[in-house]
Amino acid sequence: MRQFFTYLMTFMMAGYLTFLVPALFGAQLILTIVLTKGEICHRLNGRRIHKMLPVLLVGWLVAAIAQPLAVLPLLALAFFTMKVKTGKTRDAGPIKVLYGCDVLAFVCWLVLLPTLNMPEIAISLVAIALYGSALAHVLLTFARTRLQAFHRILPFVGFISAILTILFMIWQIMTLGQVKSSHHMVEIITALALMVIGLVIWAGHILLNKKANNWQLATALVVLVFSAGLQLVLF
Repeated sequence: MRQFFTYLMTFMMAGYLTFLVPALFGAQLILTIVLTKGEICHRLNGRRIHKMLPVLLVGWLVAAIAQPLAVLPLLALAFFTMKVKTGKTRDAGPIKVLYGCDVLAFVCWLVLLPTLNMPEIAISLVAIALYGSALAHVLLTFARTRLQAFHRILPFVGFISAILTILFMIWQIMTLGQVKSSHHMVEIITALALMVIGLVIWAGHILLNKKANNWQLATALVVLVFSAGLQLVLF
């Protein structure tokens, strides 16, 4: 239990931005596509997706604790969220503000890069797809989206991203050297195991040929978050 809280505190240090900012950025991009491309939404009312945006606001608020620049996408997304009251978001909302929020989120990620080495940058880049897709999938499912293709596309994106993450983790281990990385072997193995478990849970509806379940996807996201927290020992 003591070790668990140690890992939790490690995750809550500034290093968590390496995964949190890419996750928020990736999720925003996916939701932006859903909200603006009506032809893929099968007449889905944007209000249900719009109700999920406060989750991203909370994420940016947490990010702002360690990176003041995160206040900019936070304020932009808050303005967009409050501006839309009725109707479809793409018709009633200030879409340019949403696009601007995506740009600001990208800038927040770019600001992180000078503090990272090349393998860490690669891991953080892939995190945009891995954790962004996982977060967006949870939000879309809780919004009762009828975009059935996303239930297969997003887990597939996560699977490919996880493979790349593992390769970049190996690159980082080689960069750190055998002596330093050996001290964190338990955390590394556990992180990899949790990533695999998270992916299996995430794709459970595909493997069992069932409908995607809200709590199944939420559980997968939580498991992947713990995997990310353990990966921070390599940073």
